[in-house]
Amino acid sequence: MNERAVYHCQMSVDEACTNIIEHGFRGGDQQGQIQVTCRNEADRFVVQIIDNSPLFNPLQHGDPNPDTPLSDREPGGWGIFFIKKMMDDVAYKAVDNQNVLTIAKRKTAENLSRPPSAPVEDEGIARDAGNMVWVISPHQRLDSNTAPALQSALDHQIDAGHTRLVVDLSRVTYISTSGLKVLVNAWRKARQQDGDIVLADLPPLIAEVFLTVGFDQVFSIYHATDEAVRHFGGGSA
Repeated sequence: MNERAVYHCQMSVDEACTNIIEHGFRGGDQQGQIQVTCRNEADRFVVQIIDNSPLFNPLQHGDPNPDTPLSDREPGGWGIFFIKKMMDDVAYKAVDNQNVLTIAKRKTAENLSRPPSAPVEDEGIARDAGNMVWVISPHQRLDSNTAPALQSALDHQIDAGHTRLVVDLSRVTYISTSGLKVLVNAWRKARQQDGDIVLADLPPLIAEVFLTVGFDQVFSIYHATDEAVRHFGGGSA
């Protein structure tokens, strides 16, 4: 499958397992187990996720509204929302007192293989763009493992009084709800100090995620970093 279809599969498994760990096993004393099985069929790629947390059908959870203003949004529900949006088939059943979630991506013409994108190079994460504007440039994946590092970098800048921030996402290859939460929390923190966080240069797969949850209505998003810097009245980046 092409890069976009693979991304959808990776993000869906990431979100499903994160929900199981954070909510299913939270505060429990049982031995938590998650089994992920991938199956390549003639017409689709299937992933089955089985866990022994308390029985819960995530498909019965109402979908959040992407058009709701950020200040009025309730936490929760976004992971399964992404799964239902990004996968073609999603089914749940309880078997032998275990949760069984089956998700699949169909091998349609839209999802067939294309050459992968070239890898990006690693660079520093923060730089001064002048006029009290700082550019934060995370790279590669923003998931539950790496998002805390971005949170730390953003908090460091805001605590130092740098509340006019541009987040350059050009080198980010993957973002989950954990990464989205970091950006939202930092945006709120900056706004509380009369600052702002704007986004720039989103790769197509990352832009699709932001459009799916309506974050394009929350954040100011620019095609290029220098345009985003000028949002604050700064010069070229």
